[in-house]
Order: sequence, then C-alpha cells, then structure tokens
Amino acid sequence: MREPYADAGPLMALYESVDWASTPLGPPSGWDQALRHAVGLVLTTRFPATLLWGDDLVLVYNEPYAETIGEKHPDALGRRCVDVFPEAWADIEPMLRGVLADEGPTWAEDVRMPLAGPGGKVLERFFTFGYSPVRDDEGRVVGVLDITAETTHQVVDRRRLELLARLSERLTDLEDPDLLGEEALPLLRAAALDLPEVDLLPAVAGGMPAGRDVVLGGTTAAGRTRALVRLPGAAPRPERPVLVVGLHDEVPADGVYLEFLVLVAGVLGTALERARAHTAERESGALARSMSEALQRDLLGELPQPAGLQLAARYQPAGSDLRVGGDWYDAFVAADGGTCVVVGDVSGHDAGAAVAMAQVRNVLRGVGHALAEPPALVLTALDRAMGDLRVGALATGVLARVEPVDGARDGAHLLRWSNAGHPPPVLVHPDGRAELLTRRSDLLLGLGVEASRRDHEVLMPPGSTLLLYTDGLVERRDAHLSDGMTWVREATAALVAAGADAEELCDALLQQVGAEVDDDVALLAVRCRRRGA
Repeated sequence: MREPYADAGPLMALYESVDWASTPLGPPSGWDQALRHAVGLVLTTRFPATLLWGDDLVLVYNEPYAETIGEKHPDALGRRCVDVFPEAWADIEPMLRGVLADEGPTWAEDVRMPLAGPGGKVLERFFTFGYSPVRDDEGRVVGVLDITAETTHQVVDRRRLELLARLSERLTDLEDPDLLGEEALPLLRAAALDLPEVDLLPAVAGGMPAGRDVVLGGTTAAGRTRALVRLPGAAPRPERPVLVVGLHDEVPADGVYLEFLVLVAGVLGTALERARAHTAERESGALARSMSEALQRDLLGELPQPAGLQLAARYQPAGSDLRVGGDWYDAFVAADGGTCVVVGDVSGHDAGAAVAMAQVRNVLRGVGHALAEPPALVLTALDRAMGDLRVGALATGVLARVEPVDGARDGAHLLRWSNAGHPPPVLVHPDGRAELLTRRSDLLLGLGVEASRRDHEVLMPPGSTLLLYTDGLVERRDAHLSDGMTWVREATAALVAAGADAEELCDALLQQVGAEVDDDVALLAVRCRRRGA
C-alpha cells in the first residue's frame, strides 16, 4: 500500500524516521482513509499548511510550514500541538477546540503570536491563518486543517512606517530646539513594542563613544539591552544628542531593527537642524521622504531575471510630497514557470495607502504564484480576496504573463495581460513601431462587485520591449492625459531605437519627467532578449 506521506518530497526522510507507533496517530499502516486523505491534501499544497489530528491535535505538515515554524522543525512532526507551541497554546486552543467541536472554521489576520526561536528565546511573530474542520466519511470532525502565512515583516514594517510618518508630521513645525524631546518622546514612548524605553540625551550624558554613531551594548536601568544612536546633523559629533533605546525582549537586535533606529534618529536630527537654523519645511522633509521611499522600496523587493528576458523597475515619489503612496510594481515566477509582471496604484497618498498597497501586492503575489493561471483569473481571485480580507481600498493595475512560445527557436515570447482600469502598457516591436495596448480595460479592483475580466494576447518577438507604468508618469496639471499617453509612447520608442535596454529605459524616462512630478511613479520594463544576447 502506498505510504500516506508519499508526497512529502524533501521531508520524506524525516517522515520515515518518525516513530509513528509511539505517537497518538499510531503506525501509518493503521491510518484510516480520512487521515490518509487529509495528509495527502496537506503535502500536495505549496502553501504553508499543517494537519492537527484528533483530540490530541497531532501535527502533520508540509515543507513550507516547516520553514514557517523555524527552530521548532523537525521535532514538531508527529507531536501534540500543546507540546510544540506551549507559548501560544492559551491563544490558539479555544479556536482549535471550537473547530473540533464543529462550531465552524475560524479566520485570523495579522495575529500577534510570539513564538520561541533560537535558544528558546520568545520572539515577536505575526500570522494570518485559518482553521478548518476535517471530517471523516460519516461527517464527524476528526481534525483541523491549518493554512497559515507569516506576516511578521509586513506588520512590523507597516507599524514602523506609520510611526516614522507620525513623528515626521509631529515635528514638521518645530522651531525651538529645546522642545524636541518634549514633542517627540511622548509619541515614541507610546510605541511600546518597538521602543519600550526611549530617551533623548546630550552626547556626553548618553555615554556615546566620541567616534561612533551607532552602538549596541550594555543595559538600561530597567535591565534591557541598550542601543545608542547619535542624531545626524551639521554640528560636530560631541554636540549632537543621542537617542537611547532599551530593546524589547521579543524584538531581535538585528540590522533591520538598528536601521529603524537610525531612521528615527534621522527624523529627530532633521527636525533639530531645521529648528536651529529656522529653515524651510522642505529641507526638514527631505530625509523623511527618503525614508518613506526606502521603506516602500523595501516592500517592493528585487526583480527576478528569467532566461531570455531582462526586467527593470523604478519607483519615484512625488517631488513635493513627503507622504508615501500606493504605487507599486512586482515581478515573480509563477509555479508553472511563467513570468508575471504587474504595476498598480492603490488609491490614496498616505501611510494608509502604503499599507493597502503592501496587502494588495502580497495577496496578488501569493495568488498569482499558487494559481499559475491567466492574468484575468488571477485578478478576479485578487478582487475577491480584497473583499474577503477587507482591504478597504480601490486599486488599478495591469497584470501580465510573459512566457516562451513553444517550439520558437528565436526566443519569442507570448505576452498575455489583463487591465483593471489602468493606463495601457506600451509595446515597442523589434522594427521600432510602438503601440499603446489600448484593449478594453475592465473594472477597478476593490469595488466589491463581481466583474468580468478579459485576457489579451500579443506576440513579443526577440527585441521587443514592454513598459508598464502608473499614471504619475503621464499625468500633468497643465496638459491633457492624451498628451501624456502620446509622449510615453513616442519617448519609449525613441529610447529603445537609441539602444536603451530595460534599465536604461527606466532611468531615461524618469530623467525626462524630472524630480518634481505631481504624483508617485512606478514603472517596469521587460526586454525580450535576442537568442544568445
């Protein structure tokens, strides 16, 4: 008989090494059909999933879930949930018992659930997960299916981004340098998860070594690990105040956290310099805008470079606005090997828009990768998920798949795309002819109504270039939108004709519109390489 865990893949050796007879599940040869079917379901999904079986809630999970639980793997396999997650048991047991009692499935989004990490140290973690009942042939609930995704990075980045935005806004009108601490510290001290202890002291009183700007070490009066960050500024080091922070026990003292502290110090230092010199508000906001841009770009991540294609993307915030916006780009390789590229725009221009952008982008990436379906179906699934997850925002976007043409020896690719109320892409053909892909676009995302979405196709021979962009690239206060569309088509064609590759095309277009654009700009270019290039 086929082993019930035959689809365990990289975990096969571990499954075979477990002494199942000593677990509440017993030897695999005695597993009933319901358990076998549930195990097979877990092991054949690419999403992090675990089965919690029986009243003992014994864990049987797949490889993505193993990566999610980190140090608890591999010992967690075949063990009771209460023994694997004692630190979270008080929170999750009522939900699990409710599902076992046939009270219905549960859903939790971005739940804070500290878990033990390396060395047993409990660290702050966030998860979005759903518990669903697993039934036997007679309809009885015999287990719980847990589909989960860790959202720690998204939640923490969002929380810190919002704090930086509030701090920057609070200090915008600061004119008296002596009031810096009075204005900033109450806000910072309210951020207890990231800054449980925080003070702003003169350099000498802060204990900062003369030649250093960032120091991690020592303890605060409350016994917490201490970090010292000198505020940037024009004054000599000994004259600059020091941000003194006591770290939260559940927050790892890594480079990401220290970078966040440097950003906090940057906002404080900028405000202090502005107050001392009574400079204009624009000078004070330059650093805040660069920080918001850096965090937003951190959410966007790096692009893949599939064989036969060159991908490049850029994000540029509005020149006169310090707030982050909802423009984004993304590219990823789907489960079936197809290359997916997307550019979109979430309505709004504040931290809320950036939060919604991160949610929409991450859901689209997960749905697009897992489904590996044509763009129209992926956007339909995204639209439905935005409603189910209560994202609460409207968005436009173009999602495209670029994949090699079967049997084509010259490296030709097929472009298939779907447009949700977004400006049309530009396609430059190998002969230099450029066109706006102005096929009929569909409804925006997030309207809360079922919309019929269509796919469109066009061949991309070697030497073709595709450009996706947000409306900030083409909209101007003193010009008609059609003028902007004409400009982007002609400018893209001219740059490609001059030999620009994808990277050079993005840089040149941003250079032509200039730094003082009226809106954020996101753009993504795809160059279909010639065979051997």
